[in-house]
Amino acid sequence: MNASLVKRLLVGAPKPSEQARHERLSKVVALPVFSSDALSSVAYATEEILLVLVTAGAAAATRPGVAPRFARLTMYDPPPDG
Repeated sequence: MNASLVKRLLVGAPKPSEQARHERLSKVVALPVFSSDALSSVAYATEEILLVLVTAGAAAATRPGVAPRFARLTMYDPPPDG
């Protein structure tokens, strides 16, 4: 099965050029619509990353021995001279 057939099955047949022209957004309309979506996604992602990090940090702080083990995994420990 080639890529073109798989794409056609998943996405469907392409629209005729005449119909597609009527569904396009002008640059004046598309820029503010799509850029605001990207900005809100960036803000939301940062908030979610912080939520995960705070939750993981709080969980590690309440379990004895987890934080030192994690520190050993993340810190560079040079090999001994020998």
